[in-house]
Amino acid sequence: MRQRIVGVVVLVVLAAVLTPLLLNLDGDYAVDQRSQIPPRPNIVPVEIPQSEAVAGLERTSDPEQLFDLDESRQEVTSQPGEDKTIAVETPPGLTAEGIPESWVLQVASFSDQGKARTLTESLLADKYHAYSRHFAADGKTNYRVFVGPKILKQDLLDEQVVIEKKYRVKTLVMRFEP
Repeated sequence: MRQRIVGVVVLVVLAAVLTPLLLNLDGDYAVDQRSQIPPRPNIVPVEIPQSEAVAGLERTSDPEQLFDLDESRQEVTSQPGEDKTIAVETPPGLTAEGIPESWVLQVASFSDQGKARTLTESLLADKYHAYSRHFAADGKTNYRVFVGPKILKQDLLDEQVVIEKKYRVKTLVMRFEP
């Protein structure tokens, strides 16, 4: 009996508290009539000066000559001691299998898998896309460490200079073979 009385008292208290919250009979409902649209921005027009022709440039007689890729295609070679900033890059294309032509940088070749793994992890820690592959030569298994692939050879040549200085190695730029 005592539990029922306590339950009824709790329900009456809840009803007394919740009824005024649910039934607000004051009628003091205020509608916000302020605009939600922001004010018009103050845009000041800016005048851009007319561009001027660059001195020393010649006009071409045939504009189609600018887009002829067969004549302007040149391979970039990467020889030790060669200035790599002068090279003209070959536009990216597709191989016979339909895979984009891309380039990798062979950083090192080891006969010990542990050394290859250590160098690969070091390159990965420096945010390079590094990996290693094993191959058999003279009956021995060797491990090559690569960085890449990159579609633009110039990007790889830029990384080559940094990697050669940091890791004190001589690297080779090669075509990527999946």
